[in-house]
Amino acid sequence: MSDKDKTYLRSFMEISKVLSSTLAVDEVLDQIVRQISTVMALKGATIRLINPRTNTMELVAAQGLSEKYLKKGQVDLDKSISEALSGRPVAIYDATTDPRVQYPQEAKEEGIATLVAIPMVSKGKVIGVMRLVTGEPREFTMEEVDFACSVADLGAQAISNAMIYEARIRELQFLKGLLEVSKAVNSALDVKKVLHLLVKTAVTSLEIKAAAVRLLDEKRLRMELVASYGLSDRYITKGPVGTDKSITEAMMGKAVSIYDVASDDRATYPKESLEEGIKSILSVPITLKGNVIGVMRIYTSEPRDFSEDEITFISSLAEQAALAMENARMYQKLKGEYEELMGDIYSFTGYTRF
Repeated sequence: MSDKDKTYLRSFMEISKVLSSTLAVDEVLDQIVRQISTVMALKGATIRLINPRTNTMELVAAQGLSEKYLKKGQVDLDKSISEALSGRPVAIYDATTDPRVQYPQEAKEEGIATLVAIPMVSKGKVIGVMRLVTGEPREFTMEEVDFACSVADLGAQAISNAMIYEARIRELQFLKGLLEVSKAVNSALDVKKVLHLLVKTAVTSLEIKAAAVRLLDEKRLRMELVASYGLSDRYITKGPVGTDKSITEAMMGKAVSIYDVASDDRATYPKESLEEGIKSILSVPITLKGNVIGVMRIYTSEPRDFSEDEITFISSLAEQAALAMENARMYQKLKGEYEELMGDIYSFTGYTRF
């Protein structure tokens, strides 16, 4: 075994050790770009993952490159590393002149000569790309490319493991939140108290900015805010929400997701949302006996595609809200009937005594 092979093996074992000792994907990916940059004598390395909604590559780890270069702009899927996204490594000998490079001028200013893009594959699907860059023109050997591919596979495995782990943790948080709300619904007849717990549970379980519940008034003319958590008084009092298209759609009985509040015309107050730090909104109907009586809304401070699990969780909380209101209504009804009955008994007793 050559000295280079021994060095590669030691580096691979170091990365594997980190991978087996933590589920913090950021830590593993940072270790990967540091190790590979050192072992392969590179100027630097980056790892970008695909964001399917925005059709861009999002930077998750970097080594050896300036902030100016890293923030040069979005990396499109159909440029620069599009060949790597097909599942095979791509070498670009001169990054300053090759038409496949999206930012040649910025690469020249950064002092980048050669670029190699390595696909990161998880369960047969390319989820991102690791890029290796050099400061001098360089022909990478097959041995070097094979090593880089093995390291990229470790990174993809780390991401896959982290996603599985995070999904399990999320499920436990959802179940814990639902259990807490269910206990409150079954033990408390104070609807406002239950609704406040409900919106707080949504925020803590999903780790989001805020949540709120709006209900139709008795005449079914206006949407009244009855509970909120994480929203400022300024945002709450910004104005009526009757013309909000996302609420209107939710009142038709379906969950409505807005990815970018600033650009989606279904959001009524984009300016106020921007000032509040709101990027995405999910609205879920609250249904009681087949009738939609309000909506539960959650707000995030970062653009977010809400998963099916998250929508199901919020919908379950909305059902608990409806159950809490039904319990309170039944209690008030039974209380009224009881008082009426006792009144009749007292009247009858008084009459017979007379």
